Formats: sequence, C-alpha cells, structure tokens
Amino acid sequence: MQKVPTQQDLILYTHGAAAFQILRAGVELDIFELLNKHSPLTLNRIATATKLPQQSARTLLFGLAALRLLVKSGDKYSSSKVIHNLFSGGEWRMFRGLVLLQAHIMYLGQVDYVESLKRSKNIGVRRYPGKGKTIYERIAFDKKLKEIFFEYMEAYSEYANPHLIRNINFSKVHSVLDVGGGAGGNAIALAQAFPNTILTLLDLPIVAPLAKAKIKKHKLSNRIKFYPADMFKNEFPKNQDAVVFIHQLVIWSEKQNELLLKKAYRALNKGGQAVIFSSVSDDTEEGPLMAALDTVYFRSVAAGNGMIYPWKDYEKLLRKIGFKKIQRTRCKTWTPHGVIIAHK
Repeated sequence: MQKVPTQQDLILYTHGAAAFQILRAGVELDIFELLNKHSPLTLNRIATATKLPQQSARTLLFGLAALRLLVKSGDKYSSSKVIHNLFSGGEWRMFRGLVLLQAHIMYLGQVDYVESLKRSKNIGVRRYPGKGKTIYERIAFDKKLKEIFFEYMEAYSEYANPHLIRNINFSKVHSVLDVGGGAGGNAIALAQAFPNTILTLLDLPIVAPLAKAKIKKHKLSNRIKFYPADMFKNEFPKNQDAVVFIHQLVIWSEKQNELLLKKAYRALNKGGQAVIFSSVSDDTEEGPLMAALDTVYFRSVAAGNGMIYPWKDYEKLLRKIGFKKIQRTRCKTWTPHGVIIAHK
C-alpha cells in the first residue's frame, strides 16, 4: 500500500529544482568531502575552506541542513548518516558522478518532458550541441559532457557490477557477448570475475579506441575483443554461450528490445543464457521511486522511447521469443537493480 503524500512531500515536489541545486552546490564545492575528513566544522571554517563569502556559505549550509544532508549541533556541522554511509560504503564516487550527470546533462533536456510525452519523442535532445537523434551521439560533440558522462558510467558500473556478478554463474560459460558494452568496464569486470570466459564487446566503431585502450590497460586484450557494429542494423556474432544486456534495454522501445532479444536468441548456442541487468520497476508500476524518476530522462533526453521497465515486460517478451527457465533476482542495493536470466 502506497504512503499518502504529506504537505512536506508536496513542498519537495514543487521545489525539487531548488533542492537539487543545494545538493549540487554541496557536491561541487566539496562540502561533503571536507566534512568527511574534518568533522564537525563551524561556518567560518567551512567558508574559509571552500573560499565562499560567509553569507553564501551560511545560505548553503542552511539549505543542506534543511534537506537533512547535514546535521547541525551548536555552531558546528557534520554530514548526516546517509552521506557518511556513501563514503564508508565506497559509493561516494558513483553518487558524486550522478549529481554531476544530472546537473550538466540530464536536467537540461528534461525541461522538455511534457512535449516529449505529447510527441513520443526525445525533444530534449535538441538542447545539446552537435548532431544525432540521441544523447549518446551528441555528447561526442562536447568534451566536457563526454567526460562527465563516461566518468559517471564507469563509476556506476564499478558500483553495480558486483551485484551482477553475485547473481550469475559464468564459471562454465566460455563465450560471452556484451551488447552495447561501451568503454568496456562491464566486460572487464566479467573477465576478471570469470577467468575461463572469452568476451566480445559489441558497440559502434566510434567507441572502439576508448574501449580497446581500456582493455589493453587491464591486460585483457587476449580475452576481450571489440566487435564494431550497430546493434540494430547488424546481426550479433554467433556461437555465444551468454549474451548480456547491461543498462541497455531501458534506453529503447519494446519493439526495439524485441529485435535485440531475437538477435541474442539467434546468436546463442542451445542452452545459452540471455542476461538482462539494469534498473527494473515493480510489476505494479508504483515504484521504486528512483526507477520512475529515471524514466523522465529516458523519455525526454536519451532516445525517447525507453523507460525503467517492470519485470513482467521483460519476461513476457522473452517467452514470446522462445526463451525458457526465466528467473528474476532483485539486487540488495539502494538502486533498483535487478537481474533476469533466460535460457535458449
């Protein structure tokens, strides 16, 4: 049963942009890193360390305390437990990257969410420099945006991949195809976790230099090969024991996902596995909250047709294609990650 919203909830909904800017300021001005190393601190100490005018620091600390991201005791400030846990749990890099991603990439185009819904198209992508129908094409034209995007994706993968690895067993899997594997972080994590696997990373040719350099850096060039291809236009390389879609299918429409999963089915050996790993929403379509909020980006900015899909949508599609023995696992994490495994 859903919790009834309170007036405080309504305040946060209507002033959400302001709340984010307070959080963003705390992140970009390194308030949380400062307090993680030297806590508690007074207003004067924080103003001096951040080189902010005292009144500016005062208004920022007021906002962070009101959001319960900082705790004020007397005239001193320290981070709240939720922030402290991000540092102690090794999740701060990912969280910081998420805030910067929202600030510099996601929020810009989400202003066109209503128009995107009306036209069923990612209208918000027009607000980014360069050419291309998706944000993934356009970030290549802006060095800063590209750096922010790939820094976050690398940190996000480092955070999420251990949850994937705990919920799959590739110990007897030889060949693995990583569809839309990007810069190679996911393939590297799988190769390190399962030393008997040979991986193929399929992505657009433009990604190849970055991926190959990263794979070489980890000394895995003999086990991870880059396969330049358009996942929608080209067939997948055959003779695969597993095909993985990591943070991928949320981008695309159900029709596009059906096309990709059919290609995976054809590429798999008999008994092979299709693995979907990403954020997943509840079958009731009432949450989790993070899944619903992330969907705004996928509709208005990313490619215009995706969403954080519920389990039932993937399972229905997999059964339609011919997959058997479908199993789902919700990961034990504050993000709405889940793993779906289906067999040919």
